[in-house]
Order: sequence, then C-alpha cells, then structure tokens
Amino acid sequence: MLTLIFYQIIITLSCLWSGILFYKFFPQKNESRPIIYYLVTGLILLTSLTQIIVLFFPINVYTKIGLLGLLILLSIIKRKNTKFFIPEIKVSASLVLFFIFWAIILLTNAGPTMMDDTESYHIQSIKWIQEYGSVPGIVNLHERFGFNSSWFSSVALFSFSSKTTGGFTILNSIISLWLCYWFIEKFNQFQKENNSQAAFAIHLVFIVCLLFWALIKGNATTTNYDYITTSIVLLLFTEVFFSEKASPKIEWIIWPAYLLTVRLINYPILLLSLFAFILFIKQKQTRQLILPIAYCLLLIVPFLIRTIIIAGYPFYPATYFDFTNVDWKPDPQITERLLEFIKYFNRVATTYFDIEQTKALGSAWIPAWFQHLFPYDKILVLAAFTGILFTVIKLRIQKKDYCKLIITGITILWLISWFIIAPDPRFVYGILLFGIFLFEYHLSSFVNDFRSIKFLLNALIILMIAGLSYYLVSKPLKQKEYRNWISPLQLPQPPVKEFVIDGITFRIPELINNNWNIRCYGTELPCLYEIHPRLKPRGKNIRNGFHLEK
Repeated sequence: MLTLIFYQIIITLSCLWSGILFYKFFPQKNESRPIIYYLVTGLILLTSLTQIIVLFFPINVYTKIGLLGLLILLSIIKRKNTKFFIPEIKVSASLVLFFIFWAIILLTNAGPTMMDDTESYHIQSIKWIQEYGSVPGIVNLHERFGFNSSWFSSVALFSFSSKTTGGFTILNSIISLWLCYWFIEKFNQFQKENNSQAAFAIHLVFIVCLLFWALIKGNATTTNYDYITTSIVLLLFTEVFFSEKASPKIEWIIWPAYLLTVRLINYPILLLSLFAFILFIKQKQTRQLILPIAYCLLLIVPFLIRTIIIAGYPFYPATYFDFTNVDWKPDPQITERLLEFIKYFNRVATTYFDIEQTKALGSAWIPAWFQHLFPYDKILVLAAFTGILFTVIKLRIQKKDYCKLIITGITILWLISWFIIAPDPRFVYGILLFGIFLFEYHLSSFVNDFRSIKFLLNALIILMIAGLSYYLVSKPLKQKEYRNWISPLQLPQPPVKEFVIDGITFRIPELINNNWNIRCYGTELPCLYEIHPRLKPRGKNIRNGFHLEK
C-alpha cells in the first residue's frame, strides 16, 4: 500500500502538470476550470503522445524519460504567466470521507485482480506495448489481442511493476480516486449554491457507486477500460447538463474523441463533439476550432493505424472501411464468430443460454436479457431509464434549454445503439449513472422542505464514514490477501507448456486458482491459449509479427 501511495501521487501530479501545459496551448479568456478537468485532460495529452510513440517504439523506461524531457521542454517554452493553484482544503466531514475512501482504494488495489478479461488478455496486451510496441498480427495469437484501446497505452505508461497486481491496476485505482474527489467537490459546490436538489442527487449517485462492487471499488482491481468511459461520461454529461448557457467548451470536442480511442462502442458521444462544433461556428468562434480538431486527429489517426497493425482492420472486430491489404489479417471465420459472440453473449450470458439458444429467441431475447441481469444491474437500468423519461417529460413542459435537450438526446441515442449492438450494462455505466442522477434530481424536486434534505445529507455523510470505516477495518481482517501494507500482491504465474515454431517459443498456460478457464496473467510473451495450425511468424523475430498461412 505504501508503494501505491507514492505512485498514485506521482501519476496524479504528472497528469495535473500535463493538463496545465495543455491549456496553455488552448487558451480561453476568463476561463476557470475545476481541477478534475486538468487531471482528465492531462491524462488525455499523455495518452495521445504515447499512442504516437507506440507506433514506432515500445513504452519502456526510455520512453518515459523521453516524455518527461518533452514535458520539461514544453514547460520552459510556456513558462510565462504560469499560475500555480492549490485547492482550498478545510477539515470537514467531506475531507475525512475522502481519506477513508482513499485508504479503501489502496487496500483493494494492493490485493488480487478480480476480472477474467484483465487476467486473460488485458495484462498481455499491456505487456506487448511495453516490450515490443505495435506488433503486426498479434490478433492471430488470440482474437482479443486485436482489441486495441488507448487505455492500454496509458496503463503501459504508468505501470511500475510487471510482477505485482497493483503494478498494472494502479491507473484504474487513480480514476476511482479522481471520481471520488469529483463527487465530493461537486457536492460541496451544489451546497454552496444552495442547490439542495442537485446536491442530494449527486450524493446518492456516489452512494450507488460505493455500494456496487463492480463500480468504484471493483474497478481498482482491474485494468478494465470501461470505467474510464464511465467516469468521463458521468462527469461531462453532468457538467453540460448544468451549463447556464449554450457556450461550447473544447472538452466537448476533445474528450469524446478520446473516448472513441478507448473503446469504439463509445462512438455515439461524438454527437456532443458535433453539437459543440456547430455552436462554435454559430457563435463565430471558428478560429478556436482549428487546434481542437487537429488535436482530435492526433488522437484518432494513430489509434486507427495501430489497430490496423495489430488486427488488420481499422475498426476491429468490425471489418468496415477495410482499405488495407496486409498479410496478417485474421481468419474471416474467426472474426465473424467473435462478432456473433459479442452480440449474443451480451444479450444473454452463456451461463444461462448458449449462443445458438439466444439466436433462436429472436425478438424474445429482451425479457430473457432483463431476467438474467445481475440484481444491481436491474436496479441501475430501471432507475436510469426512469430518470431519463422524467427528463424528457420535464423538457417538453419547460422552456427550451438546449444543453439539457442535447445531452438528453445523446443519452437516448446512445442507449438505443448500445441495446442493438451489445447490451451489457458495464458498457454504458456512465449513461446509467447519469440517468440515476436525473431520477434522483427530479424526484427530490417534489420535496418542499429543503431543510429536511440538508439534514438527510449530513446524516448520509456520517453513515458513509461509519460504513466505510467498518469496511476498511474488516476487509483485511477477514481476507488475508488484502494485507499488503508495503507493496501489492504478487501476480500469479501459471505453469506453461512451451511450443517452438520457426525458432520462436510460444507458451500456453495451465489452469490455476480454481478459475473456470486458463489465463495468461503476466506470462512471458508470446502467451496464447491454443495454436492455430496455420499460425506462422512473419520473420525470425517476434517484432516481425504473426500471420496465418493461406
């Protein structure tokens, strides 16, 4: 845990530093931003630089030193008019809550990883970035190694140990910490503005995130790239919803472009970028568009190029816009089978029905989908849909508020797209949490006595402090795998069977830890789960990549 504290502070300060530098190149007069904006935008800046570098070099210690040198150089160039700010800190219940929560995040982050995908292919994808950069055709080792995400590049940049769980999951834990800070900051802001209705809603969403393991706490045990989407969507949509005027901000353009590189299924949020683009033009601020649009291209183009390098298609696993003729494209039948699996597995998990049974349901899959959701996902979906419905009704009654109208419209379109493509709630947790915020926000408007809401809020904070304190003490007492006071838990190392093809050693791990499937964890590269009979290296070196013989 002590090791994690040090690295969490270093990474947070690095992102803050990068965010300050970023906004020096994108100045806006009289524009003040919350600290969370600097943190998120700083992370995006470092990610964009890493995404460009990884096309040519691995993300190793030399890369990190080079990036540090670049930041120092940019700081020297933009050294004039630098304003250093320190947030106002007062001893309060909110501060106590934040530090208790930080301790819980450290506790879980230092423990075991808790996600199949992280142990099966996330860590392996990150290791490929760290050791080799972008290798042609690693999709042919395992179809999920072709799932490119800029999040893996970010994790590769900030990971500090290939032997421990926390060495890989630390960046996810930091996002949990930042989101907690934002919740508390937003709550205090609404309180100062005497907006008890919004303060109550944001506080209850925070409680929901703490109660459901899969959200804030569970995220700190994975390298999952859905949670960064959850955090940014919730943050961004809430900020836009409360915008007093339809005054566009560059974050409305840049953050959606970044989320597209995190996961392609996030494409509906580009509608917010389009909305901001139109507003900039309408308000005759065309010059302010040039740099943000150029920067978006620097985010998206390297991402698409790297996807082609590792998977053969720019939008893998989809095969749309295939303009390349490379010899490492995966077998079309494997890709079609993967797309079919993604579609039908997310309708009804194979725990209940196999893929063929789900296909046979036809339109009747919707009741089965809802029936087999986890209980907490059912609560999230029902509450979120109700909140969005309330908002639509209220917007029809009230005068037009373009920001609220646009953000609600994007929310609905995104949910429609998600429901058609792959309706797993974790893909849209950000939207669902925003919907819950809307539900609680509109529900509390029926309360006339806001003094009772303020009393309830104070009581909830005390209960949260008490509950989280109990959790913090009881967790390591009951489970010894969470007693890692100095450094994180060691990453499991499964025994492997080795196979040599054209001088290159391939490793297939064995089943460990009573898992339902075999997982590579941090096994030495290349690690895979089965060897395709036509698999061949493209050269004598791993860097040359892999393909399937015709």
